[in-house]
Amino acid sequence: MFTVRTVNIEHEAKLRTEILDAAMRVVDAVGGADITYESVAREAGLTKAGLMYHFPSKDALMIGVIEHVIDLWQTELCEVLAVPFEESTLAQRVEAFVNFAGAGGVTQGEFVVFTEAVRRPQLSAPWLAWLRTWFGFGDGTDTTPLLLAWLATNGLWIAEATNILTVTPAQRTALLGRMVELTKEATA
Repeated sequence: MFTVRTVNIEHEAKLRTEILDAAMRVVDAVGGADITYESVAREAGLTKAGLMYHFPSKDALMIGVIEHVIDLWQTELCEVLAVPFEESTLAQRVEAFVNFAGAGGVTQGEFVVFTEAVRRPQLSAPWLAWLRTWFGFGDGTDTTPLLLAWLATNGLWIAEATNILTVTPAQRTALLGRMVELTKEATA
């Protein structure tokens, strides 16, 4: 009986991940479709009722999507981070973010997901908690260079995600180089 329950839990977790991946494909689609029960169910190959079984409300679906993106970012950023997260400094975490997001590791769809969280504060708790864990800038030391690098990287991501500008490869190299230099200044 324990084995059957474990298999069911694993199956449910896998299906939940597949649904959240489908939701990201919907939002990443050309034109940035809205995340609706219908659009996500269609992309996931489920009925609307099947989707509602896993996410009983639109807010539950949106929080699931936000947490899914956070989990993806956590995994990807930890791969870029030179040391285990628990042993990392703020400067190392900001540098990892610069290299990850500044090099195109963040998608337009992820931007849409997080702007939805900003637009609807009841959805922002998971995002804000993750940001505070990774980028706690208020530790009493002068973090101005790190904050500047972090803000510039976010600005680059937003500008590209909203098609405000296109950065040439030479510009990207120069920008990322300067942002990494700022992270090094903070540790000097």
